[in-house]
Amino acid sequence: MQEIAEIVFWASVALVVYTYVGYPLLVAALARLRPAVAAAGGYTGSVSVILAARDEERTIRARVEQFAQMLRAHEGQGEIIVVSDGSTDGTATEARRAEGAPVRVIELQENVGKAAALSLAAEQARGDVLVLADVRQRWAADALERLLRPFSDPRVGAASGELVIERDDGVMSGVGLYWRYEKWLRQNEARLHSTVGVSGSISAVRRSLFAPIPRGTLLDDVYWPLRVAMQGRRVAFVAHARAYDRLPSPRGEFRRKVRTLAGNYQLLALLPRALLPWANPISVQFFSHKILRLFVPWALIALLLASALADGLLYRAALALQVLLYTAGAIALFTSWLEKSSLASAAGSFMLLNAAAWLGFFTWASGRATRSWKKVDYATRR
Repeated sequence: MQEIAEIVFWASVALVVYTYVGYPLLVAALARLRPAVAAAGGYTGSVSVILAARDEERTIRARVEQFAQMLRAHEGQGEIIVVSDGSTDGTATEARRAEGAPVRVIELQENVGKAAALSLAAEQARGDVLVLADVRQRWAADALERLLRPFSDPRVGAASGELVIERDDGVMSGVGLYWRYEKWLRQNEARLHSTVGVSGSISAVRRSLFAPIPRGTLLDDVYWPLRVAMQGRRVAFVAHARAYDRLPSPRGEFRRKVRTLAGNYQLLALLPRALLPWANPISVQFFSHKILRLFVPWALIALLLASALADGLLYRAALALQVLLYTAGAIALFTSWLEKSSLASAAGSFMLLNAAAWLGFFTWASGRATRSWKKVDYATRR
């Protein structure tokens, strides 16, 4: 029993450390040997901005007008396509009312989901580059210009902008810290070859490389970038092409992460060739960044049990440390007692993310992963 407990302990430690520390440091070191994507010249080709919206009557007009202003500053031709995805309000009407906007509205009577809405718009787009955005986030005034710059390099097939999470308090500050870590990792992956996935709120892709996304795909912003990389093009990360967002409540963030991580399992079924090195030049990045994180919750459970079963001062200390961190994280999640503690907030957000990954497996395996596009409430913070 002692030998088995020790093997499980060290195997679990190795998996968790490699996933969150070893792999990111390895990518960062290798990225230093690879020149960054050149972005000296501006892109002057045609552009189609695509907005998939559902029940966005209050905000869609302002967003369309903002993009119309950005397109006027762009030297090439541009258009805006709004897909009203089964909206039950005046989303389509408000989009058409946008002033000075070269907008086309596709009004769907049925809610087909974001993946299908984006694919439908891409089929009808005329621009050489498709710019994909969400309605909720606001973009910096120069974000479109910066996002398009990498396309002056023919090696680049797609680009992701930088989603900036506005400052938050309590356990959600830990989630914000995790997102900054995630952006640092994506930037280094992009420098090495390609980022694994893009920010769905601010991204772009050459229309000729955009593959239709299967209806019901949860992670459209990982599916199509993988298909771009598998066609031999790079997926760039543009650090200063910024969109701004806020975090939902902890409950809303948890639901969002369950859906996202269930989507990773779905992605393996949709695109198994992405794990093959001869089919996908970023297969190692995909496996290390996306897939191994699905195993971390199980490794954490195994680590806790092995620490309790193994004899020795090291294992007792490891058990005490885990209990301390999990207790602090739970307090940060469910009370306001430790809301000013960075360590407790980080522990709480780590627990939230890994609990979502654990539940995501059962959500996917049971077939309960949502097939329609559901919005998370960002207005109510509880």
